[in-house]
Amino acid sequence: MMKIPIYLGLISLLLIGCSSNQNTHKYYKFSDQNLEVPSAQKATTAHLYLEDVSILGVSNQQAFVQYTKPNTVNIARFHFWAEHPENMLTQLTQSYFHTLGLTVVPRALAGDVEKPLFSLKLVLNEFAGHYNKGAILSGNWYLYKQEQGELKLIQTQRFTLNSQLNKDGFEALVSAHQQNWIKLLNTINQEALSILLK
Repeated sequence: MMKIPIYLGLISLLLIGCSSNQNTHKYYKFSDQNLEVPSAQKATTAHLYLEDVSILGVSNQQAFVQYTKPNTVNIARFHFWAEHPENMLTQLTQSYFHTLGLTVVPRALAGDVEKPLFSLKLVLNEFAGHYNKGAILSGNWYLYKQEQGELKLIQTQRFTLNSQLNKDGFEALVSAHQQNWIKLLNTINQEALSILLK
């Protein structure tokens, strides 16, 4: 008879422990709903092939990365991107350029195309939060043109962006990260993709 209350007590503790663990992990994702982009450009027959975004170094993981002080990195234990950030950034980039009226094809799905085509590659060195600068984003982008079976680099640029958080917390960090990414895509559009429309 004495064993029944003990078993019930242990089961109760187990259930309380399991339910509290479910509330500690949080997952975040960029939204392409109400994506603010410049007005659609004139129609073009050019195709933009989009390479998957590459993230180098410590930021290449689902857990949030923060620089807490010089030479110190904190990997979040309870705050994660809902999917790998390379996939999320690639999808948002495709949505952005599609909204501009460009024909965007993932490079992995590219077939043989007879007309000239362009290929965009984005490589990130930093995609992290910073104790002082907010959200930081740095890396390079590369624009290639393919003609007669040859891929030629026609433009490349280094970028470094940071956006201050409008309040404390991970939701504000996600918003600042998305703001940086949209700034980057706006720059690529203004400084490089106008080549497609000539």
